[in-house]
Order: sequence, then C-alpha cells, then structure tokens
Amino acid sequence: MIEMSKSKLHQSIESGYALFTTLLAELDEEQMTQPGAIGTWSVKDTIAHILVHEQRMIRWIRERLHGDLPITHQPYAMPDDELDMLNEQIYQENRNRSLDDIMRDLDKTHVEVLTLVEIAAEEDLLDSRRFQLQGGEQLWEAIAANTFWHYEEHSQDIRNWQVAERSTAIYITNQ
Repeated sequence: MIEMSKSKLHQSIESGYALFTTLLAELDEEQMTQPGAIGTWSVKDTIAHILVHEQRMIRWIRERLHGDLPITHQPYAMPDDELDMLNEQIYQENRNRSLDDIMRDLDKTHVEVLTLVEIAAEEDLLDSRRFQLQGGEQLWEAIAANTFWHYEEHSQDIRNWQVAERSTAIYITNQ
C-alpha cells in the first residue's frame, strides 16, 4: 500500500508532468506527429489521449465533489472493450487537431488538475469510503492513474519507440 498525502499527490503530479514534458521536448514536430509511435498513434495522438482522460477525470471528480452522481464511469474503471472504444473515439476526435493546440490544452488541464487537488479536502482524496470507488480505491489513486502513472506509462511507450526508431535507422545505415 502506497502512503499518500495531499501534498505528496500534488508533488507527484508536478514531477511526473515535468518528466513527461521534458521527454516531449526532446522530439521535434515531425517526430511528434509521425504515425506509428504507439501502435498506429503518433506521440501527438498519445498526448491527446492523456489530455482527454485527464479532462474526463476532472469533470467526474467535480461532479462527485458537488454531490452529483456522474453518468460516466469513474476514471479508468471501465471494461476493456469500452475503454478501447473510448480511446478510439478520442483518437478520431483529436487526430486533426494541431500539436500546438493539444499542448496548450495539456498545460491548461495540468493546472486544472493541480487546482482540483489543492481545493479538495484531504479526506476526499484519502478516504476510500468517501466516493466508494470500484475496488475500494482512494480518490488519489484515480487521480494518479490519469496523471503521473499515465504519463509514466506512455513515456515508456515513447522511449521504446525512440529506441526502435534508432535501431531501424542504424540498421538502414549499415545496409
């Protein structure tokens, strides 16, 4: 069991975002928009995927904090086939957006996440009974799954793609 506090959650989101955006800064626009970086997606498509999941999480949490029962699944807790369909929908809705637009929204949404954590009561984040999340998770875990854990997951995908691209370039050069 991971020990978490409101300040540690805030710090984890900040540091995870910094690492993720540092990785992205290593890529030029051509690399960011090249299809096939992660499956058929480009890095830009992957950023849009992360962005929309964060936005959905924010909306869900705000609704819950105001006492409303959201009509959508809790963040990340949906059957795999529904998640696959959602991810495809996110891809289709965002694939023609500009990289600048997506990056601007990612930064804006990052600030919204941090603000949400700042205004949430510590017990809202840490008491597993507060929102009765699937599997007895605490709210901070849903936030982590849609922020720094998500950044790390896809950072690893991007790093793996970079290694594969370098290996292919070396192979072609040596032919």
